[in-house]
Amino acid sequence: MGGAYGGDVAYSALYANPGHSNHRITLRLEGVQTNRSAIGARLKVTIQTAGGVQNIYRTVGSGGSFGCNPLRQEIGLGQAHAIEKMEIYWPVSRKTQTLHGLQQDHFYNVREGQDQAAPIFLKAAAWPKPTVATARR
Repeated sequence: MGGAYGGDVAYSALYANPGHSNHRITLRLEGVQTNRSAIGARLKVTIQTAGGVQNIYRTVGSGGSFGCNPLRQEIGLGQAHAIEKMEIYWPVSRKTQTLHGLQQDHFYNVREGQDQAAPIFLKAAAWPKPTVATARR
């Protein structure tokens, strides 16, 4: 799998993620003074957990396997109860943007310097339950 040779059938493979009970947040960052892809921006997510307050850190990079990187920041929040705040340090403007009111399991567009994150609504695709016939293929 992976398109490494001519007979590879990776192009026709589709994988299902059965899910779990953990939370996440997805961000599409948009630089204004900083580069449009926000490469180099640093994120700090402060979450509330059963054990208290916890911070999660992330730096936006350009790396990815086979040259692919959607540049979305998909941040796992585990069993967090809530997102307290999100801080984004923009490397060119050298400003820290603080966002409040973000919801778990949502997708947002964040533009450098704006006070609010704009929610992005994606359509969910229904996934059929496997049957004995499809499981054997």
